[in-house]
Amino acid sequence: MSSLTITNEDIEYASALLNITNGFDEPRIEAIKCMRSRDIVACPGSGKTTILLAKLIILSRQLPLENNKGICILTHTNVAIDEIKERLGDKAGELMAYPNFVGTLHSFISKYVATPAAIKYYSTRISKILEDDEYKIRLSKKYNSLFPPFSGSKLDAFLYSKIDGEIKASRNSDQINKAKQQKLLSLELDYSDYIIKEVSYDRRTNMLRNPTLDSYKEYIRLIEELLQDGVASFNDIQGLALKYATQFGDQLKRIFSERFSFVFVDEMQDTSQLQQKILNELFDKEKVVFQCFGDPQQTIYESEDSNCAWQPTEPLFILNSNRMSRKIAAVADFVAVSPYGMIGRNPSQNVERAPIIITYKNDNVSHVLEAYAQILENYFLDKSSKSIFKAVGMVKTRNDEKLSIKSYFPGFTKTPTQTKISKEFPNLQSFLMKIDQSIIQKEGVQAYYNRFILIFLKILRLNDIKTKEGKYYSKTNFLKFLREEDDELFKFTFRFFAKAILRIENGKSIIKHFKYVIFIVLSRLFNFQINLKSDEFLQVMTISTPIDEKVLVKENTYVFHDLNIELDSVHGVKGQTHTATLYLETVYHSKTVESIIEYLTGGSKEKLELEAYEEKHIKVAYVAMTRPTELLCITMDNEVYLNNFEKLSNLGWVHYTEVLQT
Repeated sequence: MSSLTITNEDIEYASALLNITNGFDEPRIEAIKCMRSRDIVACPGSGKTTILLAKLIILSRQLPLENNKGICILTHTNVAIDEIKERLGDKAGELMAYPNFVGTLHSFISKYVATPAAIKYYSTRISKILEDDEYKIRLSKKYNSLFPPFSGSKLDAFLYSKIDGEIKASRNSDQINKAKQQKLLSLELDYSDYIIKEVSYDRRTNMLRNPTLDSYKEYIRLIEELLQDGVASFNDIQGLALKYATQFGDQLKRIFSERFSFVFVDEMQDTSQLQQKILNELFDKEKVVFQCFGDPQQTIYESEDSNCAWQPTEPLFILNSNRMSRKIAAVADFVAVSPYGMIGRNPSQNVERAPIIITYKNDNVSHVLEAYAQILENYFLDKSSKSIFKAVGMVKTRNDEKLSIKSYFPGFTKTPTQTKISKEFPNLQSFLMKIDQSIIQKEGVQAYYNRFILIFLKILRLNDIKTKEGKYYSKTNFLKFLREEDDELFKFTFRFFAKAILRIENGKSIIKHFKYVIFIVLSRLFNFQINLKSDEFLQVMTISTPIDEKVLVKENTYVFHDLNIELDSVHGVKGQTHTATLYLETVYHSKTVESIIEYLTGGSKEKLELEAYEEKHIKVAYVAMTRPTELLCITMDNEVYLNNFEKLSNLGWVHYTEVLQT
């Protein structure tokens, strides 16, 4: 355990660098000063990343640490890493160097555990870690090559036994083979218990649990053959790592205890059970200061049987939010599986708006978005250009007539085309729009880097600038040319990219700065002077420009007068901050607001026995209701509202008609 101590002077130094005007309060100071293995549980909007940054700034002044040990910082996304680098500024350089480590949990596990595991167990290195869709294509090809028709495969017989009876009865070989393939690709080995399970949106069903069965062995053979080819899924990487960490846990704990004095894990609630098991095998919490930052209440997964793997150890609580008003925090705190007394910020300009319920009858929700927009106008929240308005729900679209986001906004699409990485955006402004979180979660921060490179490729094409061979530049030869011709400019450009990502993610404009970088690159690298004022591609559109509505109003956006309300799933807005948020009631097994009415009305949690899907309703509602800074709205069936009118009113909820009548 570390012998270092953090003083009040250290904290004053860190708060000055981070521009914390009034300094840190007592709960945050306690968390920063803590120098032993304890967890920090921080409510939404409490600035937990800032607390971690303050601790890193202070510790970076002590580098190199005693015995030349380092600091390990693990996050879940590359965006989080870029934020840490950006906000640490010059201090980040020291933390990036050995023996320190700053990176995603996945990259750490892959580099230090899964890679040696692949070498030991399969005498190979993993050359490709594939996303689910691509991995399934590889798995299907491997299956067809290892177990062709009439090969007597037991796995083939098992798959046939699980397909629909009507398809079997049709005796249509194409349909049968397609059904078997679909069943195969729905399977996944759960490395926590080594049961092969069928994975669907809302559940994992045990399919093959006996490792002595030939069908089980044949499925494992598929995975192992791919691993020997150097191909793995993210699930396989974690499975390899867990096997290796379990077998060599004592040695690994000794190695990492000798390298690191501190290990910090951000957003710990997003850690899977497999990752949690691996971490437990890698770090000795008696020899390393191991601290996790997060909020277990914000654990939401796609699968209903996934619960938070993180059980905080002797936690320090940060209960006061810098994001939500007191009235929002008060009602949101009830909607938690284990409320811990969240406190909202003091109101700005003595204005604090009560949370609002928009009711509907007979599942007719056609009026809801307009009512929400009118409320925003009544409160003049639309007057700021920086305002962000969202309407979010748990279920995107369904094939039946039950409530979904599409019920409120028929044009809603699961994957908006505007958020796909496109090569044909008409101008610079449209290239620099915020990328949908679902894509960021899948592709990481690389999605932004790819788009930025496309900007340069398009400008070069528009101005007919080609390679020495007379061909238009590709991503590969553009980056190669930039690095070889001007390495300083190459580094400058990518440092700018990192800053640009953070500004875009925080809702700030980057167009002016990007124009400047474009001018520098074209002039220094290609000796081409682009006209920043007249070049059509670089022009920022105004409200009077006819193309505005097509480019600036993204899909999944409801427009009312000059006000835009973006619709999304709750999963898609996790981690975001909005000016106002509307939580839409949808149906997932049952109605997502009606099913948690006892929580919304402050009922005793001890008496409530929850179904798995109801606990999911609570967690999703909690995440949705803790996004806004100024106004929270929810939708509710009118009959449910009337039956609970008194309780809801006593807790501070108001009916939307009260606001619209004023």
